[in-house]
Amino acid sequence: MTDLTGKPAVPFALTDSGGSLHRLEDYRGRWLLLVFHRHLG
Repeated sequence: MTDLTGKPAVPFALTDSGGSLHRLEDYRGRWLLLVFHRHLG
């Protein structure tokens, strides 16, 4: 596995639970916390 510490993140886009698209580039220069969870159901 390659150590990516200090490297830029790979560009990506995710849809929130309300259907809005959020791109990583929309948050440039701001703190961003991503929470991934497994949906059980």
